[in-house]
Amino acid sequence: MAAGPRESLAPGADSSAIEARLTDAAETGRPLEVILVLRGRVRRSGTSERLRWRMRVDGRYVVTFRADAVVAATPAVAPRRGR
Repeated sequence: MAAGPRESLAPGADSSAIEARLTDAAETGRPLEVILVLRGRVRRSGTSERLRWRMRVDGRYVVTFRADAVVAATPAVAPRRGR
């Protein structure tokens, strides 16, 4: 299966093409590479040999992942708070 063009969306952009691609992959069962950008606080999740990382996003949601799934990790600039 040939890889199609990669798409990225700016905040507020129309996500219909991405929705269609996700829907198609879910319905057909075909593998799909998904690259997400998350900002949050990270820590180790558990101590087993299959180490996972845990990230709290927006202070509410938790995402866990393996290090081999990470494409890049950069320090995030903290948003400025009003005075």
